[in-house]
Amino acid sequence: MMAAAIGAALAIGSHGAQAHCDSLDGPVAKAVERALESGNVNPVLAYAPVAAEVEISAAFDQSRKVRGLGPDARMLADRAFMETVIRLHRAGEGAPYTGLKPAGIDYGPVIPAADVAIETGDLTKLKAVFLEEIDHSLRERLGHVRELQKAPPEPKTAAEVPAARERVSAELGFVTFAESIRQAALGRGAEHHAD
Repeated sequence: MMAAAIGAALAIGSHGAQAHCDSLDGPVAKAVERALESGNVNPVLAYAPVAAEVEISAAFDQSRKVRGLGPDARMLADRAFMETVIRLHRAGEGAPYTGLKPAGIDYGPVIPAADVAIETGDLTKLKAVFLEEIDHSLRERLGHVRELQKAPPEPKTAAEVPAARERVSAELGFVTFAESIRQAALGRGAEHHAD
């Protein structure tokens, strides 16, 4: 059951996790800030595909030069470099870049729980979030299926066909949803970043 829970979170939450990467308080932005302060671009390169290294390195060098021209120039150079890195990071994920997102966005419980697991090695909180989310989704979908099962499984008249069709669609949708959770748990979901 836990593997299914993890898989469902991957399937359900992959969009949110990717979006987390383009926020001003996300991991990519933090790496950009560290790189600009230290003068070492390597922490940023870890967040980008190999094909983006030349462009990022050039933008980094340019940004470091412009930063010395004053506070306004520093702010603009930092922002431009951050946008470049996050744009290329998103491209590496196969996702569009839609601009920097503000800090403090609530992406739900999975991302903070995953961050805690990474920091501590403890999966307890993350497992609890997954189980709660999956349990809720399964119960909601099954309740819908059970309600529609009032319709006959094999319609006898043309008037019964629409209700039977809705029933069949809901039943097959439930099975498909359950299988998608299993597939994600087996690593067949979109749970990693592209190189």
